[in-house]
Amino acid sequence: MDGWLRTVFPFFWVLLRTSGVLMTAPVVGTRYVPWTVKVAISLATGYILWSFVPAVDHPGTLEEMAVRSAGEVILGLFLGFIGTIMMAAIETAGHLADMEVGFGLANVVDPQYGQPSPLLGILKYLLVTLMFLAIDGHHIFIRALYDSFVLVPAGGATIPSSWAQVGIMAVSKMMWTALILSCPVWASALIVDITLGMIARSVPQLNVFVVGMPLKTLVGLGIISASVTFYGVFTKDLVLSIKNLIDGLLGVFAR
Repeated sequence: MDGWLRTVFPFFWVLLRTSGVLMTAPVVGTRYVPWTVKVAISLATGYILWSFVPAVDHPGTLEEMAVRSAGEVILGLFLGFIGTIMMAAIETAGHLADMEVGFGLANVVDPQYGQPSPLLGILKYLLVTLMFLAIDGHHIFIRALYDSFVLVPAGGATIPSSWAQVGIMAVSKMMWTALILSCPVWASALIVDITLGMIARSVPQLNVFVVGMPLKTLVGLGIISASVTFYGVFTKDLVLSIKNLIDGLLGVFAR
């Protein structure tokens, strides 16, 4: 019986942490990936890792098993959710851009979250997701999952007191990234507004309101089209930010 427990519980710990990562990681953890696919990938990945990652002994009591299970799930969820937070910066940048170019009312339902999302946000998200996969950004989470077992053996994860600091850092980094990504659009819209204001003061007969909105939309779309060429560099920086946040999170859990 004891030998059976020593075999089953390490796989159980590995599966819990692996499932937490894959349920919240970008691309794989989205709504449009079927649950059967997520479960199959979790089982396959957990089985592969189970053969060579370190694990603690099986719990002696039911309470200890519950605490260890919660720690494994939370660590996995945090590892995947950090990537999701950073990818949410793209949606936020698209929302800011939509408000400036006049697309704020033309929201559609996003299949990832099942709620209204900005048009430009969806466009930017799809572009960055394709580049994210093209540069093997998803390998970060596989590597982070393996490193987590090296630093924190399976079944040994506990909830640290300083985990909130990593969450606050991830949110602040997400907001800063969204601001930088949307900067060309709202900066150009601001210049257009200032220019139209000067024209309105110089030529009061001109109906600036009628001219302003189409002009802002045209300028905004032109800026977005021109900035697409820089999305490869931006995606690399995004992957680097995700990696740094994951390293910080693992450092907190490994203490």
